[in-house]
Amino acid sequence: MLELLQMWALIEVIGLIGFPLALMVFHNLPDRGWAFSKSLGAIVFVFCAWCPLMWLRFLPYTRLFLLGVLCILAALALFGWRKAYHEVGKVLRVNLGYVIATEIIFLGMMCLLGWVRSFGPEIRGWEMFMDEGFLASILRSEHLPPADMWYAGSLINYYYYAHFFIATLAKLLNQPSYVAFNTGICLLFGLTGLNFFGVTCNIVAWARYLRSKVYAGGTVSQEHPSTVYPPLAGGIVFGLLTIVMALLMGNLAATQLWWQNHGMVTTTFDQAYTFWVGPSRVINKTINEFPAFSFLLSCFHAHVLAFAFTVLGIGAVFNLFLEPTGRGLNVFGESWRLVLTLVCTALILGGLFLMNGWDYPTYVGLCLACIALQQWLTYQRNFSWVLVVDIVVACVSLVVLTFLLYLPFFITFVSPAQGVGLVKPEDRSALGSEWLIYGIFAFVVLSFLFASALKRPLLDLAELYPQETPSWLTLSNSRFAWWLVAFVLVVGLLVLVLMPKSATLLVAAGIALAAFLLALYHLGDRAHAYPLLLGALAFLLIAGCEVFFLRDVFADQDPRMNTVFKFYFQAWALLSIASGAGLYFLWQSFRPVKVGALVAYWWQMAGVVGWYALLLLFLLSGMLYPLQAPYARYGPGKFPSPSGMLASTGSLNGLDYLRSDPTYPGDYDAILWLNTHVQGNPGIVEAVGGDYSEYGRVSIFTGLSSPINWPGHELQWRVTMLHTAQNSEDFNQRQTAVDLIYQDPDKKIVLQNMARYNIQYLYVGPLEYRKYQAADLHRFAAFMQIVYNANGVTIYKVNV
Repeated sequence: MLELLQMWALIEVIGLIGFPLALMVFHNLPDRGWAFSKSLGAIVFVFCAWCPLMWLRFLPYTRLFLLGVLCILAALALFGWRKAYHEVGKVLRVNLGYVIATEIIFLGMMCLLGWVRSFGPEIRGWEMFMDEGFLASILRSEHLPPADMWYAGSLINYYYYAHFFIATLAKLLNQPSYVAFNTGICLLFGLTGLNFFGVTCNIVAWARYLRSKVYAGGTVSQEHPSTVYPPLAGGIVFGLLTIVMALLMGNLAATQLWWQNHGMVTTTFDQAYTFWVGPSRVINKTINEFPAFSFLLSCFHAHVLAFAFTVLGIGAVFNLFLEPTGRGLNVFGESWRLVLTLVCTALILGGLFLMNGWDYPTYVGLCLACIALQQWLTYQRNFSWVLVVDIVVACVSLVVLTFLLYLPFFITFVSPAQGVGLVKPEDRSALGSEWLIYGIFAFVVLSFLFASALKRPLLDLAELYPQETPSWLTLSNSRFAWWLVAFVLVVGLLVLVLMPKSATLLVAAGIALAAFLLALYHLGDRAHAYPLLLGALAFLLIAGCEVFFLRDVFADQDPRMNTVFKFYFQAWALLSIASGAGLYFLWQSFRPVKVGALVAYWWQMAGVVGWYALLLLFLLSGMLYPLQAPYARYGPGKFPSPSGMLASTGSLNGLDYLRSDPTYPGDYDAILWLNTHVQGNPGIVEAVGGDYSEYGRVSIFTGLSSPINWPGHELQWRVTMLHTAQNSEDFNQRQTAVDLIYQDPDKKIVLQNMARYNIQYLYVGPLEYRKYQAADLHRFAAFMQIVYNANGVTIYKVNV
């Protein structure tokens, strides 16, 4: 577990290096980017290492090179600290409690997942081999781009940048891939929680600041956000609630399973497995992962690794949205602040494509929409062609820069996407299934929308109540609000009765439209409008999955699987912030309206108490999953073999399980020998097996490239490449070549096939003996050098 504290300490140092930059970039936020400084600093450091390595490929990807980059950034940071000394001091004085809270949350979240992961740190099952292989391959690479561990002679054609992020930190700390796999996922869990906390606290802090100005004097302050320091302590409770809903809470499908089994969900392997996995498979032929499941699984997939940075992107967009006067490119600031904010915003959003391509359009779209709305407000809501030009200039500059910064990736990457398809009505989601997934969020967000429709915008309150503190739920006399509420209710009822197969589409689209219109209604209060926009985007994604799907290799059998998988994960993040921040506005809304009749007052109070009771019931229902799922995962439901009790290993080494695994005697020591004695990437041959099997274990734990393994996954990553006859033929011949190497008695055939893929090592272990029982696997000693032979494993090397 010491390795986890090393990872934490490194990010703390990088966060201190990054804070002066965060002060410049997040200049409109109340905390000046303190909560985001660790993520931003790490992103800048990793980019400053990756970019020269990609352009100047002779540069070595070594620990010394990375230390050099870090030292340069530290020197620049010292200059930044000196220039921003007084501003840093003011942030710390005003919000010391908030700063302490962020540090506790970051360390606490890392240690929480580290403790849970210590019950079963092994890297096996699911798709862990794939992600561990990427990590090991990147760490082994002497130069960039990194080689594919299962397709010798080719580069990784995948969204590998988040894997590179963890690998770079691990290389600095000298942690092997099978340790960094676990410390890395714990680090990202901590960063994700911290970023969720930061976004919500900043929204609430700015909202509280504006309301204090309105209620005190009746006018909204015209001070620039970068000149005021609102206290953030009032947002801590709502930030914590956001973390609970985003990262810890399960969905109502888990609650339903618990209820159906009378609370007995961990007595057998099947029961336990169904409980902790079942809630992520609610809709037929799709996957609806949610963060509590993904981090409990320790899924090292792109959508999980990018999660912290998508939330960082949401914070960066809110920073731009708060800009009160900047027109055109000045939405990013002025002078050096403009350059740094523009570049760092592009760095954050552009990096999402390299981490998980599905995230890029969602969060760039959110950013462009908020820039357009910010410009509209800056121009006093008056249309002009100059306004249009300024919007285009700001948006195009940002989008172009997101691609230019990461151009080396796009030069070598071939997208596996094969177009867009239309969802058939019979494949659409039932509304009941959506309720099981998003029911808790729906309750909070719909309540938020209802309260937002019934209250006057903040600017109206300032004009109507210049000398008194108004009731937050002062009913609006705007016909718009009442018509909106009536429209949603009537359309919802008609949909349920007349169009049941399209119910999810129309209901989600209706909620998205209502949330967007309410955001426009409250646009003068940007802290209120922003969570409404996030809620609108979340429901728009849900509705979009009912109409469109992205074509991939699963398009014929399970067309919507990955589309629902990826976009529902995004919707969960957006709804978490919309709900967490929305709870603040709901809390403010529940001040009773002043009326003459005492009975009416008590009815109001009864309604408020009833609502809070329902909220508590929903939250408790959601907490059933995190309270029971860890035991289901690591106890009776442990993969691949169940265990009757939990016992911490006290370690985060994902390879240790091989040491005592009787199925693969000798593999552990052989893998350690390869990692110790083999430098560079000379390539290795091992038996080929199907996806999700134990095959490929040597290449994934060493990073040495093999001709092919897990061919189904290589097909997913290279499907568009294989449309050419040459690439298709090469793909189809690789497994045959491996079989010939192990089975053909002619040494020339063996050596020719190894040379074809630049392979120097041949591995003969338990799986090879099992698969090639009829072959003489000792014959290689006649024409190759035995470099390792122990415990039933022999490693041969081609004679040079």
